[in-house]
Amino acid sequence: MNETHLVWIFAVGFPLFFVAMWLLVTRVLSFVGWSKYLPAFAWDRPIPADARRFSWATMVIGRFPGGVSYKNAMNIWLDQRGIYLRPPLFFRLFHPPLHIGWDQIAAIEPRKTLWIKAWSLAFRRDVPILTFGGGAGQAIFDHWQARHGGRPA
Repeated sequence: MNETHLVWIFAVGFPLFFVAMWLLVTRVLSFVGWSKYLPAFAWDRPIPADARRFSWATMVIGRFPGGVSYKNAMNIWLDQRGIYLRPPLFFRLFHPPLHIGWDQIAAIEPRKTLWIKAWSLAFRRDVPILTFGGGAGQAIFDHWQARHGGRPA
């Protein structure tokens, strides 16, 4: 093989390898975390147009260590019916939308790690906790408290 062949193999092989790795990683993340919510919270309709959107939000499935982190890789919508979750286009494969109704949330617990403020959601179903940070987490907590008469979770 001469250098020209090696360049062509690399030029074609690297993008194929990158795509294969991307598919593998998104599938593993889906299998380890997202798929646990599908039986209970799968959503097959469009996200309501009147829902408030939080783009590139942070969400963690489960507890650290061992949780699946979607750091700045989650789109979150909130309305009176609940929470809608869907990753951005780059991470969407194997991640169908989810809808979590407010009545499915058993408790919300504020958390603080160093300077990061977050809120953990426990559910009435047997699924791992979800932890949301930033503005989306604060908005989820505010909606929750408004629905429960200002009482903490």
